[in-house]
Amino acid sequence: MSAQVATVSTSMVSNVVTLLRRRQKALVKRGKANPAMTMLALTAILYYWLGRMRAKKGPPRGKAIPHLKSKFFMLDVAYQYVKARADGNELKWVQTLSKKQGLTLTTEFVGHHLILAFEPSSVQHILVKNFENYPKGPEFHRAFSPFMGTGIFNADGAAWKNQRALARPHFQVTEYKGAAHIETQINQVFGILDKAIAAGDVIDAQDLWSRYTIDTATGFLFGDCINALDVPQNKFVSAFNYTQNVCGWKIRLCEYQSLVPAKEFPEKVKDMDAVLMPIVDSAIEKEIKRCETVLPGEENEHRHDNLLMHFLSSVDENGKPFDRIYLRDMLMNFLLAGRDTSTNLLTFMCYNLGKRPDVMERVRQEIFEVVGRDRKPDHEDIKKLKFLKQVINETLRLYPAVPFNIKTCLEDDVLPNGYFIPAGALIVHSSYVTHRMKEYWGEDAEEFDPDRWGPERVKLVRPFMFFPFHAGPRICLGQNFAYNQAMNTMTRLLQKYTWRVVPGFEPKPESDITMYSRNGMEIIFEKYQDNATDDQSN
Repeated sequence: MSAQVATVSTSMVSNVVTLLRRRQKALVKRGKANPAMTMLALTAILYYWLGRMRAKKGPPRGKAIPHLKSKFFMLDVAYQYVKARADGNELKWVQTLSKKQGLTLTTEFVGHHLILAFEPSSVQHILVKNFENYPKGPEFHRAFSPFMGTGIFNADGAAWKNQRALARPHFQVTEYKGAAHIETQINQVFGILDKAIAAGDVIDAQDLWSRYTIDTATGFLFGDCINALDVPQNKFVSAFNYTQNVCGWKIRLCEYQSLVPAKEFPEKVKDMDAVLMPIVDSAIEKEIKRCETVLPGEENEHRHDNLLMHFLSSVDENGKPFDRIYLRDMLMNFLLAGRDTSTNLLTFMCYNLGKRPDVMERVRQEIFEVVGRDRKPDHEDIKKLKFLKQVINETLRLYPAVPFNIKTCLEDDVLPNGYFIPAGALIVHSSYVTHRMKEYWGEDAEEFDPDRWGPERVKLVRPFMFFPFHAGPRICLGQNFAYNQAMNTMTRLLQKYTWRVVPGFEPKPESDITMYSRNGMEIIFEKYQDNATDDQSN
């Protein structure tokens, strides 16, 4: 650091220090002095100028990335960003930034070298073409390890490859054909909706789908549903949401993660472990008994009933059996992926359809034609629901489950647009921003229009304009599971109910790790009345 500081103009540093000292004296007189904030501001300014001076020298190859515009050494931008995130406007703030300043930007703030890369070609390069050069990286691991340990979402290298290879067979479509895996939970949802309708209550669809998907996910992945639908204020769900929020702030502060207030974090992790560890221990006990009773060479047809049992009968990347902590981490990671992506999708589908009764009715009529008015859909039915699939894609375009993702550049690189990426830089790409670019999606990019996924217009969707489930080697293993569950759930829901968004309500989408609406999702449900059938019966 001393060699770098020496390159900074002595007079510039002197002027900055003088300015800050004057400001500090003024604050002392008013009894508002804050030495820590002054030092942080000074450090930020020094790093800012170091970054600008390096940018002026030019990169060793390629073009220099345009620097994020700032009026006061990035402190003004940092304040705007923190305020936007605190107010629930982070997604829109970053989107507006890209519109005003460009699709590839760089900045340095308090030693944090950050690059924003939103062009589809850049995303493809990072996620696919030069995948090995862009792992999650140490800052990501440090932020999420207390929550997810060494699980697949937080892993790189051999650990990630082994977990992915082991899990892939469990996510084949044969594992969840038809609606059988959701039947118990969807009937519970019907009961909740019927009570709300009878009482004239508004439903928070986000809370409902959050509890529904955590039950379906734990049942499918662990073979043991935690029954969140039975308890509106489930401790596990509350802890799960809290820890995500803390980790979301930590990754945004990178090396300054310790500044994030997290007093309750250890206790919340204990709340989750109180649910997960008994599931793990019970599974280990079952596997021990299975190994004691099975004859040599005899296969137990139930050994892979769920993902947990599948891992128990396998070995880790070092060829050793998985220990209970490793298994706990694995469960937490797959639960995050399996629960939150589906919650987000079902929540914003309810919103989009509730705002567009014409689209809802088109979906319903397709369901009636393909499945019928009360029959449960099977796998062949789901494949025929083309317009419902279009609605899902359009929802994922506007409200992708993981709106931001961050990578670390291992070695110097050049993006397809010619911009140079230095080793060690953190690269942020955003499906939320890319999915809403008018340059690619047209002037109606912000509008909900499922017909853009119809047979003719879908041809205009070029590679990496649309990547709601990530892409490349790390593409979401549960992608087909999410589509299948959403289509089954919506089919059953639309056979029985109709709904509308509470007048005047607007969701506030934001992201910790995955997207959610800060103010919930206020929906009024009603029993569906088929007027045509009623007329015929009269």
